[in-house]
Amino acid sequence: MRKKEKTYSIIIVSDALSSNKEFVVTSRLIKKAILATAIIIMFFGVAIFDYLTTVFDKEKLRQLEDEIEKKELVIGDLSSQVTSLNRSLKHMESITNKILVVSGLQSPFALKEVGSGGGPNQNFDFSPQKVAIDQNTPPTELVEHAVELNNKFKKLENTLKFVSSVIDEQKVRLASTPSIWPTRGYITDGYGNRRHPFTGKSDFHHGVDIATQLGNKVIAPANGTVLVAEDRGYYGNLVIVDHGYGYTTWYGHLADYNVKEGDRVKRGQIIAFVGSTGRSNAPHLHYEVRVFGKPQNPINFIID
Repeated sequence: MRKKEKTYSIIIVSDALSSNKEFVVTSRLIKKAILATAIIIMFFGVAIFDYLTTVFDKEKLRQLEDEIEKKELVIGDLSSQVTSLNRSLKHMESITNKILVVSGLQSPFALKEVGSGGGPNQNFDFSPQKVAIDQNTPPTELVEHAVELNNKFKKLENTLKFVSSVIDEQKVRLASTPSIWPTRGYITDGYGNRRHPFTGKSDFHHGVDIATQLGNKVIAPANGTVLVAEDRGYYGNLVIVDHGYGYTTWYGHLADYNVKEGDRVKRGQIIAFVGSTGRSNAPHLHYEVRVFGKPQNPINFIID
């Protein structure tokens, strides 16, 4: 026997003058209504969730687009800076190579212009590689170029520091090179073979004789330290100055000294006075330049 389906009565009560209305619904209909309501709620829930997700994704996409635009601007600026640094480094390389040549650290054949190769003796190659950089260059390549430029600048900095130290050394060496006249006068006897004024025999003259007035000042032709300031027989009153780097200068037949042994002297400083002591027949200065003890022609060193 089939079980009788439950039913429910719904009575709608109105005012006193109207009749009441009654509806009879089955339990099955109620279940279907509940299910339909649940489905509708789920549908609208899914729709609302999808809408909110779409709105959120659009906002996130907008933020990503903003970030990409900012990054593109940064990358464009970085590419411009890398290109500018590349040009600057190229210019600095050219200047540094010329400094290297002037300072004697590099052969002049190593000088090169932009777009041409250097000579076989080039030892200081720190120029950047030729690269094409624009806003379309991948960021990874920009970073590589930036790292390369940084390394090149460090190498350039070290090279310039080395050049600076060499130039400083050359300045000291130049200041220690006897390059000016020790006194003013005229040469009566030059460097080399001659006929000795006293014996008349052939003789090698290790310096030059500069005739001038008695008592004229004798100056140091370079910085140095006084090694000797005493009477040396043939030379008469003699001053010897050690200039370093193997250079020594000798000043003979002096009337008097203005320095003593151990004194530090500067180029142009008065060290003595012209005389005619020792083996001399008239006032003059006997001047010698020796390099590591070997006499050299003093005229070869004088640039004044």
